[in-house]
Amino acid sequence: MFFDFLINNSMNILPTFDIDTIKQIIQNDFPGIAIKNINLIANGWDNMVAEINDEYIFRFPKYTDSTFYQEIKILDLLQEKTSVLTPKIEFLGRSYTYMGYKKIPGNVLTSEVYETLSPAKREKLIFDLANFLKEFHASISVAQAKEMGLEVEDYESYLDLIKKRLNNRFDDVQISSFIKSTCVEFASMANKQQNIVVLYNDLHTENIAFDNINKRVVGIFDFGDVTIGDIHFDFHQLYKFDPNLMSAVALKYRELTGVNLELRRMVVSARINELCDLAEFIDKPESRVYKNAMARIGKWIGDIDIFKNR
Repeated sequence: MFFDFLINNSMNILPTFDIDTIKQIIQNDFPGIAIKNINLIANGWDNMVAEINDEYIFRFPKYTDSTFYQEIKILDLLQEKTSVLTPKIEFLGRSYTYMGYKKIPGNVLTSEVYETLSPAKREKLIFDLANFLKEFHASISVAQAKEMGLEVEDYESYLDLIKKRLNNRFDDVQISSFIKSTCVEFASMANKQQNIVVLYNDLHTENIAFDNINKRVVGIFDFGDVTIGDIHFDFHQLYKFDPNLMSAVALKYRELTGVNLELRRMVVSARINELCDLAEFIDKPESRVYKNAMARIGKWIGDIDIFKNR
């Protein structure tokens, strides 16, 4: 494929990620782009994201162990295979490692917008998300993913991280009990037969381009967390947004594919993921990740048995 020759290239990470540096690098590499304005719109764990002229998105990996080249290959494989838009790369950095593509128009799907959706629009949202997962899972096989260097997710490492960093860190009995019971339930599920697929693995609302006027999904972006693992993990971010939306999308996915899914596995997958985030940031209580994790855990303690027998 067009990007195959890039997969084994070494990475050259930007020395700094300020606006002036990014602007200079892009102009040097692509003098045909007349940069009128540039905004840093995201500073995630793995990438700095810049918006150019309100038209293009440029993503700069922060680390040499990034999945940057795997993401390029994945985006290439996905072209014209999904009903919603996905990024189509037009620029690949020459002096440094980065990618650029035309911005997918849309807004973040907020809880406030979601609550205003009519039943028909909500049903369309449910279908679009379930159909995207169906199309994504059908577009890339596990064998193809392994050829790209992706490995099957090691779920035992999740438990190891949580036990190592969270054991005896909370005096609150409810939080300690939540951590213990979640780990026990997750370990039990991990030992059972799993449906292993290539996971998009990041279906949260900040990665969904949503048209607030026409109330529909326009596209989905950020494929840097794609991995191989249990299919239930592809629904866990929706649980964090709204458990009922997760349930509806899962049921629609089952209807579209015939694949049997367990809602409880999705719940536990979401909770173990949140505990891993908490473990990573346990010594940074002022961080957004820590605060979000604690807020969600506090909420979930009250509905610990949700979808218990589903």
